[in-house]
Amino acid sequence: GNLISMNRNNGSSEGPTDDLRVKPDITGNGSGVISPVGGSSGYGNYSGTSMSGPNVMGSLLLVQQHYSNVNGSFMFGATLKGLALHTADEAGFAPGPDYRFGWGLMNTQRAAQVISQDGTESMIITETLDANDVYTYTFKADGTQEISATIAWTDPAANPLPGGNEDVATPSLVNDLDLRISQDGGVTFLPWVLDVATPTAGATNGDNVVDNVEKIEINPMTLSTGDYIVRVFHKGQLLVNDSQVFSLVIEGIS
Repeated sequence: GNLISMNRNNGSSEGPTDDLRVKPDITGNGSGVISPVGGSSGYGNYSGTSMSGPNVMGSLLLVQQHYSNVNGSFMFGATLKGLALHTADEAGFAPGPDYRFGWGLMNTQRAAQVISQDGTESMIITETLDANDVYTYTFKADGTQEISATIAWTDPAANPLPGGNEDVATPSLVNDLDLRISQDGGVTFLPWVLDVATPTAGATNGDNVVDNVEKIEINPMTLSTGDYIVRVFHKGQLLVNDSQVFSLVIEGIS
């Protein structure tokens, strides 16, 4: 159940986008996949997006079904996306997201486990952030488990960039939400960001102004037992009703 190693198919597309968002979002198994085919053979061995796309989509559908079985309703799309990216297996040459694997390799089992443990070892929260408001959630850490938190939201449609312009770095993000975790009375932890100046560099921690998904991971070596506060706030104006619905996934709580 633990990812030991993986190779990326050389035919895979990769980022970055012009505004340097994390793209692709996630990696799925698409090499040497057994698939039903037409004709008398019944099955064939194929590679490509035609395999990885259905692989990830079918996995997401199973995660939705499990959530419905547990809670009697389905997740918002942003909740499902945030959960899938939150639980993906680390891939790439450095921790955090990158422009080759996105947030990592889809891990359906771990996504389902977070749903099953919701309210004990994890939390899946959907809230509405109003203009000029700050959402806070306080939890305890035992000092031994990694703390990780992810927010995701369905951003309003951005205005198209002027036609004919290429390599325009203007962010397409409309409602810029921010995620922070602070030790009560202590240090504040920032989300992953990619280097705008050097897209091939590993992710660092900082203020993310381009993505509608933000994730913070805190190594147990830097943790101490006690209260921690999650804060979700925003920059500038919130378009569409002066509010934004967001989803929050937290692991490592006690």
